[in-house]
Amino acid sequence: MLDLKKCKVRWDREKYTPKKVYDFETKPIKGTPREIAKTFLKENLDSLKISASSGDLKFEGTTESLGASTVLFQQYFEGTPIHGAWVAVHIDKQNRVFMVKNDTVPVPQLKEKISKAKVSHLPSSKVDTIIKKKIEEYGVLSGTIKKESMIYALKGNLRRAWKVKFGTKKPAGSWILFIDKTNGHIIEERDVLWKATGKGQVFIPNPVVALDRDDLFDKKDKEQEIFKDAYKTVVLNGLESGGHLKGPYVDTTITPKCAKSSNLEFIYTRQDDRFEEVMAYYHIDTLQRYIQSLGFKDNKGILNHPVKVNAHGGPDDQSYYDPSPGKHDITYGDGGVDDAEDAEVMTHEYGHAIQDAIVPGFGQKNEGRAMGEGFGDYLAGSFFYKLKKASRRVKIAEWDAKGYAGGPQECLRRLDSPKHYPEDMEGEEHSDGEIWSACLWQVRKLLGGKKADTVILESHFYLNQYSDFKDGAEAIIMAEKNLYGGKKTKGLTKIFQDRGIL
Repeated sequence: MLDLKKCKVRWDREKYTPKKVYDFETKPIKGTPREIAKTFLKENLDSLKISASSGDLKFEGTTESLGASTVLFQQYFEGTPIHGAWVAVHIDKQNRVFMVKNDTVPVPQLKEKISKAKVSHLPSSKVDTIIKKKIEEYGVLSGTIKKESMIYALKGNLRRAWKVKFGTKKPAGSWILFIDKTNGHIIEERDVLWKATGKGQVFIPNPVVALDRDDLFDKKDKEQEIFKDAYKTVVLNGLESGGHLKGPYVDTTITPKCAKSSNLEFIYTRQDDRFEEVMAYYHIDTLQRYIQSLGFKDNKGILNHPVKVNAHGGPDDQSYYDPSPGKHDITYGDGGVDDAEDAEVMTHEYGHAIQDAIVPGFGQKNEGRAMGEGFGDYLAGSFFYKLKKASRRVKIAEWDAKGYAGGPQECLRRLDSPKHYPEDMEGEEHSDGEIWSACLWQVRKLLGGKKADTVILESHFYLNQYSDFKDGAEAIIMAEKNLYGGKKTKGLTKIFQDRGIL
């Protein structure tokens, strides 16, 4: 009998069960690895606090390594497998058990949540419709669909569910969905396709910030010795096979003469047009992963699918997000400094895409369009905050501004405007957006970076196409209350009152 006092134990604090027991050795046990594991479990179910009977722990398979065998058992309840509920028994070459891992679900919890629940399952036709819509969202079905009945037991949930697996192409993906049998809600969705990492060279976010110098000039994309120390070698995550800059959140293949590399190395300098593609892929992918780290992922994700990017959209000094039907892509202009050489310009445009993803058609009123410009500037300033010296943190797109037709300027815009509403409104969305970005920057100072980013993103879900400054202010206050309990309601209200919005 296993004595937990003589072993090392890692406890599951929610289930009050030993999750991992190790640093022990049983005496050698006769039999195959499967037989040894079954014997060990039968003798130690109580010690391991496994309330499932041995009959509900069904053999799944044995894997052999150089030094050990691992026998895996899946937990069942009332004849249904429980996703995420396993027991793994590890056996050395002398037939001694030396470690056991226990992810089973206590039977009393299952009886309380599963047996007692009155469940009216959705008709198969409705489930199939849900699956079909998801496939259309992800791409084009590739292969067959596998659907099996499970008990979902992750993230604090216990529900009867359908586990659905299928592959897609255009883009490539291997998807797992968990669909609640009762209401059809997607409990979890994830892409498990293994994708490659590549290597690239970029500015982070631009050479003015990286070198802390204002005496830089574009010189028509000419490579200059001074830029040597501004380049950073980075990992490009999630690249699909095929050698292009195409992954789960960015696709630059609509760029003319797009980059391609058989070894997934994309090391270019700024005089090579492919450099801007690498900038676009790396910075948008990194920003989207940051947004997901705030909690906006899976079924709560914002724009967590590939956005098409043209890194060289024309000779004009103009970048834009196009919300037209069938498009929803981003274009960066090449006038002056190539816009895709400045990651703050790229982040600003991605901000428009984020708003349109949350509220399709956002910005139907002048104030709404100003909110769009202000939010894009805020997003760029906040995302690159830690990389900047204090004096540069309120300046946006300092490198892009060096290439303006009228001559070099300090920056595109600032985040500390003293403008007051409504008397400083000019009717031009970029200028009026400085009122909104200044408010958001004060929100960031009050809440801190991550909380402010989270609250401001969340607030967009409370807006509509015709929202104005007042709607935006009220939405931020509501979002902070919903997410963090309203502890900063007074401070947030004062920010918008002092600015004249509330």
